[in-house]
Amino acid sequence: MNNKISIVIATKSYSKNLSKTIDSINKQDYLPNEILVVSNNRISQNFNLNKKVVLNKFTSKIKNQVFQRNLAIKNVSKDSNLILQLDDRILLDKRCLFNLNEFWKKSDQSVIGIGLNQINRFKNRGLLNMIIHNFNLKGRVLSNGINIDYSDLKKDIEVMWLKGGLSSWRIKKNKKTQEHKYPLWKWSIYEDVEFCLKKNSKEKLLVSHKSKAKIIERTKKLGIKDLVYRGTMHTFSQKKIVKKYFKNMTFFFLTVPFLIFFSLIVSILTLNFSKFIYNFGRLRGFFIIDFN
Repeated sequence: MNNKISIVIATKSYSKNLSKTIDSINKQDYLPNEILVVSNNRISQNFNLNKKVVLNKFTSKIKNQVFQRNLAIKNVSKDSNLILQLDDRILLDKRCLFNLNEFWKKSDQSVIGIGLNQINRFKNRGLLNMIIHNFNLKGRVLSNGINIDYSDLKKDIEVMWLKGGLSSWRIKKNKKTQEHKYPLWKWSIYEDVEFCLKKNSKEKLLVSHKSKAKIIERTKKLGIKDLVYRGTMHTFSQKKIVKKYFKNMTFFFLTVPFLIFFSLIVSILTLNFSKFIYNFGRLRGFFIIDFN
C-alpha cells in the first residue's frame, strides 16, 4: 500500500531557496499528501503547486526549528502515515519520493525512520568526518558525541542518527518529539542526534541511497558574534549529549579538545578566518555550564 506523506518545512524567515525546495517537491513522480511550512514571518507568496498537493502556512513567534516542526506536526492530516522533515534549502531528485515510498513499503515495523541520501557532500564537514569518511563508520555516533556523516551513499545502510532536515518518520514515532522538551535556542544543534538516541534497541533507522537530495549551501557569511555563538553551542550540546546518553566523559575530554585545537591550527595556516572564529567558540563551549 502506498504511503501518504506530509512534508514539514521549518524556515526562520522567508528564504529565497524555499521556493526552489517546493518546486522540487512539485516535480516529483510521487506526490506528497500535503506540505506544511512554518515560518517566523508571514509568507505571503503563493507557490505554483500541483492541484493534488495541499500547502498550509503557519507562523511561529519562536525562532527555533524544533518548535516550528512540532507546530506543523500538530496540524498534520489524519490521512497521512509518514512525515518527511525538510530544511528550507533542499532540492529533491525527481524520483526521491517515489523511491522513499517504495523503501518504506518493504520495511518492517521495526523501522521507525528513513533518511534521504544527501548526494552533495560539503567541503567543510569537520576534521574527523573528513579523515574517517571512507571507514565503516558512516552514520554512527561515537561515544565522544561526534556524529559521522553519511552523505553520497552507494547502498542502503542502517545508522544511529538521521539528519533532521532530511528524514522521514512514522507518524506515531515522530509525534513523540512533542513530548520531549528541547531547549528553545535560536540555533538548535544535535537535536536530531538526541531524538535518534532516544529510540529503543529494537527500533531501526535506515538511509535509502536511492532517495536522493541536495542541500543548497549557504552563500551568506555569518558574523563574528554568530560564529562564536554557534561554535560554543556545538561543544556545549555535544558535551550534553555525551553526559546524558553515553554516561562517560573521559573519551570526550581526551579527544575533542585535541581535534578542535588541531582544526584551529589548520584554520590559521589556511587563513580561514570564519573557521578560526568558530573553533574559538568551540573551545569556549568547554567552560559553559548552562546555556540559556
